[in-house]
Amino acid sequence: MLAAKGRLEIDSPLAHWLPMAAAPETVTLMPMDVGAILALDNLPKGFHGDPADRIIVATARAYGLTLATRDANIRRSRSVKLWVP
Repeated sequence: MLAAKGRLEIDSPLAHWLPMAAAPETVTLMPMDVGAILALDNLPKGFHGDPADRIIVATARAYGLTLATRDANIRRSRSVKLWVP
C-alpha cells in the first residue's frame, strides 16, 4: 500500500523484498505482550487514532526503544523517544 502510494520505494517485487526486510538478521520482532498492551492503554488522551501508529508507539514505549519515524503526528505527540539523524 505504501509503495503504491509512492510513500515507500522498494527496488524489487514485494514477494522478494519483504522476506529479506523481515529476516531475523535485519529486524527484531517485538511481541504484542502485556507490557505493550498496557503501554497502548496509557498513551496520552490526545494521541491520534491510527491503530497501527498507536501499536508502534506503545511497543516502543513498553520496551524503552527509540523510534525512527517521519510521521508528523507521532513526532508532534512527543509520546516516545525519537531518533534524530
